[in-house]
Order: sequence, then C-alpha cells, then structure tokens
Amino acid sequence: MTSKHSPHSALSEAEASAIIAMAWQDDTPFEAIAQQFGLQEPEVIALMRTALKARSFRVWRMRVRGRTAKHQTRQQSEHRVQNHEASDATLTQALSDVQEEFPLPPSPLTPQSLR
Repeated sequence: MTSKHSPHSALSEAEASAIIAMAWQDDTPFEAIAQQFGLQEPEVIALMRTALKARSFRVWRMRVRGRTAKHQTRQQSEHRVQNHEASDATLTQALSDVQEEFPLPPSPLTPQSLR
C-alpha cells in the first residue's frame, strides 16, 4: 500500500490543530501560517481538506475565498487604495474650498496707484 507524502503529514496533531484554528480565524493571514509553520496557502487548503468534514471544508472555503484579511498582500494593497481614496477625498475638498475663493475680488490697486 502506497501512501502519499504531503508536507502536512510530518506535522504533529497539535501543530495541525493550531494551523486549522489559525485558518478558521478571519484575521489571521495565510502568510502568518506560512511564517510560523512553513505551509503555503495551497498546503493549508490541502490540510483543511483532509482534516475537516466535506461540508465544513466547503463552508471554510466559501468564507476564505477572496477575503482580503486572509491575504496580507491583498490587505496591504487594499490599505493603499483606501489611503489613496482618502487622499483623493481630501484633495477634492481642498480644491472645492479653493474654488470658492476664486476668482479673486478686484484689487483696489491700480497701475496708477503703484507708481
């Protein structure tokens, strides 16, 4: 009988349990799991697929798929977009404030008064 060798087969039960708990948490990115346990996202998915019941795995995948909180790189790019949108809003407000002051009122100075 041949057994498939997978990266998570060398994990202890406690490590596998910790990874599963981290994967279930919405605010724990896959990068944190990779840093702590050395498993990349596809390996975590494979672990979850083997460790969970089919229905639990499907529910977890639906929650995780596309969730920016589970992907640090997506979090950082989303944060940049939000900061950019905030700076755009600030700029737009500043421009609207400035436009209210223009055109300038006529100056009391004339070429004759400057001589």
